[in-house]
Amino acid sequence: MKQRQLLAPVVLLCLLTQTSTANDQQLDTPATETLPPSTEQRLALAESRLASLEQQNSLEDRVRINGFISFAMERTSNNVKNASGDPLNYRGVDDSWDTRRLSRAGVQFNARIDDRTEAVVQLLARGDAANDYNVDAQWAYIAYDINPDLTARAGRLVLPFYLHSQYFQAGYAYPWIELPAEVYGRIPKETHEGIDLVWRTGTGPVSHNVNLFWGSMDVEGINGVYEVRNQTGLNIRSQWQNWTSFIGYTFSDVSLPLPDQSGAGFYDFSPLSLDEAYAYFATAGIQYDNGRLLVMAETTQLGINSEENWFPKTPSRYLTVGYRFGQWMPHLTWAQSEARGKNCPQTLASAACVLYSDVGYRQKSWTLGTRYELTPGVALKAEASRYYDFSNDSINTSGYFENPALPLLIDPPVNDNPLVFRIAVEAVF
Repeated sequence: MKQRQLLAPVVLLCLLTQTSTANDQQLDTPATETLPPSTEQRLALAESRLASLEQQNSLEDRVRINGFISFAMERTSNNVKNASGDPLNYRGVDDSWDTRRLSRAGVQFNARIDDRTEAVVQLLARGDAANDYNVDAQWAYIAYDINPDLTARAGRLVLPFYLHSQYFQAGYAYPWIELPAEVYGRIPKETHEGIDLVWRTGTGPVSHNVNLFWGSMDVEGINGVYEVRNQTGLNIRSQWQNWTSFIGYTFSDVSLPLPDQSGAGFYDFSPLSLDEAYAYFATAGIQYDNGRLLVMAETTQLGINSEENWFPKTPSRYLTVGYRFGQWMPHLTWAQSEARGKNCPQTLASAACVLYSDVGYRQKSWTLGTRYELTPGVALKAEASRYYDFSNDSINTSGYFENPALPLLIDPPVNDNPLVFRIAVEAVF
């Protein structure tokens, strides 16, 4: 309204000038020439130009820009070795400080198309070796409000498997530098392409977000690319006072062609290929946060129906307790991931056992950390994680540790207390 009041004199002056000029021209114009626009037509044109100008001035009202950034350093302890005395690293990080794997930056654009429609794009640049800070469209979807409580979305969407899925990359939003790998590292994927519905409702004092989704994705694994199709899921996030809960179940068809390597003196894996095999992922999580005490727990299970049960069922879980005083919050986390479903001793006497050992993870950890709120929107973090219990009578694994010279070799640490140290500064803006 203020813009209209300021621009109205200018519009009126333009109209008067055009009218005067047109009248002067009419004195010397033959009667056969087309008459100039009427005052009403000029006014409509001016109003259209004014509306266009106002639309340009309101761009910042229609587009919101938010972002996040994390700079993190990590290193393993210098005594992580296998039985042969070779050094092992944690997810590609050795005993020198690595500044790339957990460093990242993202910018999110929310553009309001009209009263009901919004376009959302989140650009992400990760510093790890696979991405090298190349910019990727992490989210890219259109949202349409069917009514105030029901929204439909289509495009590249977040994979809604976890309690913290919506801010997976925005490290400022959670206490750790790295989300518990035993739970969040099992599926190396964070988005899928598809459609979903989000329904906001309530039962008494409890509010709910109900999310029904369908989509597809390709997941790179150690044995090839898992083609995940017809991925259908339902999750419910509920909130009551200081409590938040999350529960979800997803099922899909998974295909994975496997090679015949018998000609090379190894196994013929092809009979164990996945052909639209039934897969599922189940999640349950809970969080209590009263501003001082923070308690979080989450449990998940991944499973795929496979020949000879070579793909293990993998229950994973963690429990975190933190306490804020002033700008500080120390926290402690215990986490576990465990492969189940097949008895495969270290001899690996079958093709199924080879595959089972390749994709089966067993690992436990304790993480002690602290967070310091430097200023609203900026946090400093430090943490140390101790990993243990990589094998049992049924499976021998190295968890997330690997021999850099032979990354596919199952080579568990022989010492029982490998450590990983992390330091980070994280911000949202």
